Order: sequence, then structure tokens, then C-alpha cells
Amino acid sequence: MHFQTKVVFAVLTPMLTSSGALAAVSGASNGGNPFLHAIGWQTFQNAGANNNSGIADATPDSNSTFDATPFGSNNNGLYLTGRIGAGASPLGRAGYGQSTNNGFLNGPTFGSNTVGSAPFGMNIEDVTLADGSAGQRIGAQGQAGASSWKFRTDGNSEFGDFSITNESDFTFRLERIHFDARRGNANSPSNLDVVYLAGGDSNLIRASTGTEVENLHVFSAVSFGSPGTQNVSASLANSFTTPTALRLAPGESASFRFRWTGSLSDFAESQIDNLALSGSFLDQNNGFSLIDPSTVPTPASSLLLASSALVMTKRRRKA
Repeated sequence: MHFQTKVVFAVLTPMLTSSGALAAVSGASNGGNPFLHAIGWQTFQNAGANNNSGIADATPDSNSTFDATPFGSNNNGLYLTGRIGAGASPLGRAGYGQSTNNGFLNGPTFGSNTVGSAPFGMNIEDVTLADGSAGQRIGAQGQAGASSWKFRTDGNSEFGDFSITNESDFTFRLERIHFDARRGNANSPSNLDVVYLAGGDSNLIRASTGTEVENLHVFSAVSFGSPGTQNVSASLANSFTTPTALRLAPGESASFRFRWTGSLSDFAESQIDNLALSGSFLDQNNGFSLIDPSTVPTPASSLLLASSALVMTKRRRKA
């Protein structure tokens, strides 16, 4: 009496989501990368009852990751979310509040006026709204509804925290932070840094070392010789002595702080507007290749489907 092993192959066919291609950042703004995605704020919500209560805003106006029929992990159909103020970091610095003056900032781009080439600013209209609608400007300069995030030196109001969270099943490579900054007058803060906030829920990883970015690493430093406006699209990778990609694993967040300094008197204001973060999704299960999270299986499914056959062993007793 002995046993015979019979191998049966069951071929599996990959099943893709029916949601279709995700609407990434379009037009000249994608810089030749059709997988580019972004979230951004054009307007800002008060943390309290008035415009001097700081900003607390968890609803970016623009978000190219909206998917009406999401596949895998997401947050109400979004693969990326963001926060300003409360919840953006353990301290949740909120600046001074909202400026409703529509005579400055509120331009047509997120960050740099150079679109489609370095330093790769983005046309606001190239980024879909957070509900999937076509991209549009909200509160353009000179129009009702225009607003900006204001700061002043009084002990806390010169700092403002913001964050991004990867809600998808795939790694997000965070590439740039975009913003428009204005020094209000000769007494206003004249220096602006964007620094990383380690700790809490923040966990932005340097691809070159596999370790988290150090606390208070400076990603962007802007100086104003006189009152005026600068449009900035800062490359995060190039902020290191040896440039490195920065990766946000599924479910992880990265927190940042605007840090204004150099005011000649307290209470003089400077402002931020058109704040955005941009980058690309990567498949950590396939050499970190570019990927569209809406049109591929989740990583768990990918591992199963990567096997071309399922081996089933049946033993038949033979006399």
C-alpha cells in the first residue's frame, strides 16, 4: 500500500477594480509624470469663533486622489488626507487665524509660478477638487471668498503646523511642498522655514537609510529683504546634502511646521496661501514602481495573484 501525490494547477486571473483610472494632477502641472497627485488648501477654516482664533482645517479644497468607487484602503474615497492646526501634530500650532483681505496672495498656482518645469509649481485648476469635481480656483485675488493664513509674533502665532496622511495600501513618495508667502510690512516676520516634526504620528522615511527624517529638519528656508510675496515649490529630496526620496508608508502621516522669525515688532503680520503637497504612489511590492492605487489590487491581493498557480495536493490510496 502506498500513496500517490497528484498536483492540480488552478490558474488565477488578476481581478482589477472597475473604478477606472484615478484623476491625477493634469496639464502642464504634472511635469511629465501622469501619476502625480496633490492635496491643497486655497481657503482656511477658523479654529474658533473669529478670524483671530488660529486655523483648524482637515478639508483640503483640492485633492486629486478622490475615487468615487475606491479600491482598498481609503478615507471616504480619498487616498490622501491632510490637516492644518489641531491634529496636524501633537501641539497643533495654528498660526494667528484667517485673513480675509482679497487684495494679495490668492494667485492661480500652488507655489512656484513656473509650471511644467523646475521648480514645478502647479496650476490650481490642474488639481481636481476634493469631491472629484474639475479643478477650480476658490476665492481668487480680488474676489469674494479669498483668504489666507495669517501669522504674527506673539509667542505662538508665528508657528503653523500641517500634515499629510497616506490612507492607501501603497507607499506615497512625498516630493514637494508648495506655498505662497507674503511679508506684510517692514515690521513683519522676514524669515520663513518649513521644518519636519518627528514624533507623534509622524513617520516620513528617508529611502537612502530607511530611517525617519530627523526632527526640525529644514525643508525650505525663505528670506524677505523687503515686504512682498514669494511663490515656493520646495523639493523635499533636495533639502538633504545627499538627495534622497522620502516615503510615507500606508497608514502613516508626516507633520510639518511653518516657522516665521525676524519680526521687528510684535503683532505685525505675514501670511501663507495656496498650500499644497504633491508626490506619487509607489508599489512597495514591486520595486517601488509608480502605481495608480485605484486600478490595482491591494498588496495582499497582489501577493496572492503573483502566484501563477495554486497547488493542491490530493492523496489517493492505492492498494
